[in-house]
Amino acid sequence: MSGTILPEMGTVPALIRAGVSALHPSEQRVAQVFIDRPEWTIEASAQDVADAASTSRATVVRAAQRLGFTGYPQLRVLLARDLGLAATETAESDHSGAVGVVRAYVRDMASAAHDLAALLDPEDVQRGVDLLRSARSILVLGNGLSAPVALEAAMRLNAIGRNAEAPFDNVAQGVRARQLSPQDVCLVVSGSGSTRPTVQAARAARAAGAPLIAMTAFTTSPLTEIATVSFVSALGAGSFRDEITRTSRLSQTIMVNALIRALIQADPESARLAQARMLDVIGEVFLQDPP
Repeated sequence: MSGTILPEMGTVPALIRAGVSALHPSEQRVAQVFIDRPEWTIEASAQDVADAASTSRATVVRAAQRLGFTGYPQLRVLLARDLGLAATETAESDHSGAVGVVRAYVRDMASAAHDLAALLDPEDVQRGVDLLRSARSILVLGNGLSAPVALEAAMRLNAIGRNAEAPFDNVAQGVRARQLSPQDVCLVVSGSGSTRPTVQAARAARAAGAPLIAMTAFTTSPLTEIATVSFVSALGAGSFRDEITRTSRLSQTIMVNALIRALIQADPESARLAQARMLDVIGEVFLQDPP
């Protein structure tokens, strides 16, 4: 299996078992953890698996790659796909009708917002606001379901006078990230914190010297490992499997808007002038009423 060809539905456990014999002894111990504890593996970090197999995190990553996956994050996702989709569908069917599903979802989102507020670190919030306020420009990155959140963040930042952009194309993101400087800021939105194009662009931004503000759902991820400041926003899902099958970015949208509100409070006059200019533009887009 290459990085661009996914295994067929239901084949991942078999592929892992079939590949064990070709691994080195330490990697075989890792693969055996995948085989013996697949449900646990879906929720576990690479370090958790390394501890369970008495080896290193690098060996876990290498074992996943030698089994044919791009890395441990992809193995987790595809293992969750094969083991978890049917269970998730059954659980969701237990709600009493459409209204039960809707009410349960709203409660999940309310709980996620509550958890977001509880997880906020005052120093991180202040540092994040200070970085955004002093930035010469702000590059906002987000792909997949995180792309709309990134786009909204850039639009709202511009609306209060901050120079922000959110390129949609992966290549454009990588090019722009390499053009940043220590005077700029990179704001990254990623539910898993492991999406390859997003993490690659984020690493490029860090290599260019730009501070990195990360918004993700997991405290441990490739993105949080390189971030200057991280905001962990629960996505209304109780597990990694839920995050990839029942995703919502509402709590991250809330966090974006909360940071915008804090920026306005930190520099109200600048925000007021920018918003006045924005209203001028909005006023020009409306067509004249018909006679």
